[in-house]
Amino acid sequence: MSDNLSAWILTIGNEIINGVITDTNRENIARELRSAGIFIRGMSSVGDVETEIVEALECAMGKANLTIVSGGLGPTEDDKTAQSAAVFLGQPVELNEEQLRRIQDRFAKWGRTMSPSNAKQAMLPKSSIPIPNDYGTAPGFAIERSNKHALFFPGIPSELIPMLRHQGLPLVWTRLGGSRKVFRNKTVIVYGLSESRLGEILSDISKDADNCHLAFLPRFPVIRLRIDASGENEGEANRVMSEKQDQIRQRIPENVISEDGTPIEEVVIRGLEDNNLTLTLAESITGGLMGEMLTRVPGASTTFMGSIVSYSNEMKKNILGVSFETIGRWGAVSHECAREMAVGARMAGGSSVGLSVTGIAGPDGGSPEKPVGTFYIGLSTEDAVISRRYFLPGARNWVKTLAAMQALDLLRRSFLGLRLHGDSD
Repeated sequence: MSDNLSAWILTIGNEIINGVITDTNRENIARELRSAGIFIRGMSSVGDVETEIVEALECAMGKANLTIVSGGLGPTEDDKTAQSAAVFLGQPVELNEEQLRRIQDRFAKWGRTMSPSNAKQAMLPKSSIPIPNDYGTAPGFAIERSNKHALFFPGIPSELIPMLRHQGLPLVWTRLGGSRKVFRNKTVIVYGLSESRLGEILSDISKDADNCHLAFLPRFPVIRLRIDASGENEGEANRVMSEKQDQIRQRIPENVISEDGTPIEEVVIRGLEDNNLTLTLAESITGGLMGEMLTRVPGASTTFMGSIVSYSNEMKKNILGVSFETIGRWGAVSHECAREMAVGARMAGGSSVGLSVTGIAGPDGGSPEKPVGTFYIGLSTEDAVISRRYFLPGARNWVKTLAAMQALDLLRRSFLGLRLHGDSD
């Protein structure tokens, strides 16, 4: 991270603290700062109240030498950020003629009449440095007190982020300095390990270093490992990042879904393409979830033939050809049914691969032999038919999601020649 340069993020707005909207600005600002190598000391939010904004600025600028503020620069009466910043500095606001002309020009370009209230957006603290807004009407501005700096931006994300990226950060480097290192990041997607277990496996290589940080970011049902690497130049930053990727891959080679943030559905579609295969699904417990996941991928239709949602036993028999004997003797939740479903899907779709899943999502329907959370996956190719049993208990949607993820992961593993987890019969 840049030497001695730390930041605080402050977002302003009644709608934020009242829970009317989700405050995505904090996350977006943090991502931009971290990519620039600026250490984030903390975050806070306050409503559109002058005294509270002043107090929040006192706190933020007391803890970090850079504060990024968003929100409250609009034309209405409840937009009080500029006035509050002026009070914080002990000075008045003044009309900035250049920024007023820019606002007027923006409305003229839109072919609209500017409301007199929009002139309020050009009222900035007397000593501030304007940050022009090329994406909307409200200009941002920068202030300084006691060698601490704060940059103010409108709260609209489509204006905030490009202003921060293209005007704010260059201003930061000009006024605050700090070492200008090159920063690179990547996200490794991991599945099949709990966060605690993954932490144990990677305990030694997950420790922070001056040039690399590894963050564990669970997002059910996967864990994202974000690698932030830095170097004096692009080559050094890429080398640090590649070394960390190699270490992760060596520790958990079978659990890495992708090393560039690619989700499993896209990994599966690309695997089908690379192996010149086509796929048809037979879904019971997942109710079409796997098909929905695969069709998120552009171009999936070249390899994905479709999904048969065979929720009832009658559908399993009439559409997929599961035998009456199998349902009667083994039940719909069984190795035998999963295999016949997979074969039926492959034949119905005229595809080279059939993948099936059948199970008990709950909350009812379980038994001592097959409790809620039990599901079976079947995989059929021209050469073989296999099945695996899993028991992953939890809430209904949890079980459905895990069943879909586990089935797609089994297919991914089959492409790579990895061992197929689960119990065979």
